[in-house]
Amino acid sequence: MHALLTRLAERFPDAVLAVREEGPYKDLVAQVKPAAVPEIARFLHDDPEAAFDMLSDMLAVDYPEDEDRFEVIYLLKSLPRNHRLRLKARLPEDDPTIPTVTTVWKGANFLEREVFDLMGITFAGHPDLRRILMPEDYDEGYPLRKDFPTEGRGWRSTFPFLPRLDEPAAPMASEVPEDQHRPFLKEAEGLPKDTKAVRRQEELLLNMGPQHPATHGVLRMVLELEGERIVKATPDLGYLHRGVEKLCEGLAYQQIIPHTDRLDYVCSMTNNYAYVRAVEKLLNLAVPPRAEYIRTVVAEMQRIIGHLFWLGTQALDIGAMTVFFWTFREREVLLDIFEKLCGARLTLNYYRIGGVDSDFTPDLVQRLGAFLDTFPAHLHEYDELLLTNRIWLARTKHVAVISAEDAVNFGCTGPVLRGSGVAYDIRKAEPYGAYDKVEWEVPVGKNGDTYDRYWVRLEEMRQSAKIIRQCLAQMPEGPIIADAPQIIPPPKQKVMRDMESLIHHFIIFTQGFKPPKGETYCSSEAPKGELGFFIVSDGGPKPYRMKIRSPSFVHLGAFDHMARGYLIADIVTIFGTYDVVMGECDR
Repeated sequence: MHALLTRLAERFPDAVLAVREEGPYKDLVAQVKPAAVPEIARFLHDDPEAAFDMLSDMLAVDYPEDEDRFEVIYLLKSLPRNHRLRLKARLPEDDPTIPTVTTVWKGANFLEREVFDLMGITFAGHPDLRRILMPEDYDEGYPLRKDFPTEGRGWRSTFPFLPRLDEPAAPMASEVPEDQHRPFLKEAEGLPKDTKAVRRQEELLLNMGPQHPATHGVLRMVLELEGERIVKATPDLGYLHRGVEKLCEGLAYQQIIPHTDRLDYVCSMTNNYAYVRAVEKLLNLAVPPRAEYIRTVVAEMQRIIGHLFWLGTQALDIGAMTVFFWTFREREVLLDIFEKLCGARLTLNYYRIGGVDSDFTPDLVQRLGAFLDTFPAHLHEYDELLLTNRIWLARTKHVAVISAEDAVNFGCTGPVLRGSGVAYDIRKAEPYGAYDKVEWEVPVGKNGDTYDRYWVRLEEMRQSAKIIRQCLAQMPEGPIIADAPQIIPPPKQKVMRDMESLIHHFIIFTQGFKPPKGETYCSSEAPKGELGFFIVSDGGPKPYRMKIRSPSFVHLGAFDHMARGYLIADIVTIFGTYDVVMGECDR
C-alpha cells in the first residue's frame, strides 16, 4: 500500500471508507464519506507530504442500479510531489448533495458547476451554483445521466427559444412602464433643473459576443464596468452543445477517435494522441518503439502548428496583421505534410489505438527536414516584429497577470502556468512517447503576464523543432502498430486477400474489443495545456463513461480573476492569451 494512502486512512479513520492502488499503473484511489470531503481536501492540499495543490478535473458517474446512485470523483495532482490521487464519494439519488471544495481550489468553481449542470449534483456552499453549459432555464433534465436519451427530450430541447404554451407571453416594449426602461433616471427625479450633473454610482453591464470575432468561437462575455475598467467578467458558455461525452457512451472505442479531433480542431492530432493513450492505458497495451517516435514527431509538428495559429490570431486581434500572414505561411508547409501523411489538413485521423495508421516515408522526412532548416530564421522574423514592438509591449506587458500560486489553484496548465514561473510540463513530469529519449528544455516565464506567455510559446516552438530533429535521427526500424489481434485489426492488404483476415477485420469493427472492467485517467501535454481523458469501462465494447479534461474550459474559470481591473480593450488580449478553442469548452 502506498504510504500516502495509509497516512490518509490513519488521519481520517471514520471518514475514509477504502483506499487502494488500482489497475496495472497503481493509480491511487480513496473512497470517502461525502460530508468529510472539504476537510479531507484541505488536508490533502495543505499537508506537505501530500501537497495536492491542483484540482485537475471533476466528474460524476451515474450508476442507476446502485443504492448510492452517483459517484463524484476529484482528480487531484501534486506538482511538488508529482503524484495523482482520485478522491471519490457516493451520493444517493434522493439527495445528491455534497459540500463544495471551492474554498480549497478556486478552479472547483467551474468544475462543480459543470457537474451540477450535466449530472444534477448539488454542491452546498458553492458561491454561484447555476448551469454553465445548458441554458439557465433548461428544465428537461440532466444530459449525462443514464436515463437521459442521447437525442435529447422534446421540442424545447431542440429549440430552447420557443416559449412554453403554459407560460404567459413576454410583454411588448410599449407595454413596459418607462421607468422600467430607464431605471437610472429615477435618481434625477425631483432635482432642480439647474443641477449640473448627477453622479451615478451603478455599474454598466456590457455584452461582448456571442458573435464577436476575437472570441475564436461562440462565446458571450458579460462585463461589469466602472468607466472602462473591468469590475467583473463572467464567461457564458454552452452555445455549441457538442455532446461528445454523451455520444461516446454509444460508440465503440475505435469509433470515438474521429470525434476527438473535432474538440480542439486547431490541434486535432494532439486530441487523437491523448485519447488513444488513455485507451492504451486502460488496456495496458504497449506501443512499438518506431510508432512512439513517429507519434512524438507528429505531436510536435502539431504543437508548432497550434502555436503558429495562436501567435497569428493573437497579433491580429491586437492589431498586427503582418504576423498573421507570416505565421500562416509556415503553418501551410506543415499542413501540406499532414495532408501527405494522412490525407487531411485540419480534422485529422492518423493515430490508432496501439500505434499509427501509416509509416513515415523518406519523402516526408526530407520535406520535414527542409522545413526545420528554415524555421529558426522565421522565428527570428517574428521576434523582430514583436519582441520589442512598442504597441505589442504596451498591449501585453503587465496585462492579465496571474501569480504562480493562483495559476496552480485555478488548475491552469501549459503555457499559461509556465508563463507564471511554474516549470510543469507533463512530457517531463510523466514522460510518454519518445520525450524521455531526447534532450529539450521547458521554457518558463517570470511575470505571469501576457507577454511572458507569448515568449513561452515562441520558445516552445524552438524546443519542438529540436525534439523533431532528434526523433528523426534516432527513429528505429520496426512495426508501427502493436501486435494485439484481439484489439488491432489486420493490415488492409491481408483483408483484401485472406478470408481469415477478413473475418478478423469484420469482428473487430462490428463487435469492437472489450477492455477489462475498471477506470483510468491519462493526461497529455497539448499545446493549450493538460488534455486528459478519464474512462470508465464496464467490460463492454463501449465506454460506460468518458470525461474530457479540456484546458480551454479550465482556463476560462480563471478569466474573471485575470480580467478585473483592466480595460475593455484588454479583454481581447486576455481571451487570446489562453489560446482558447470553444469546441473543447462546450464538449
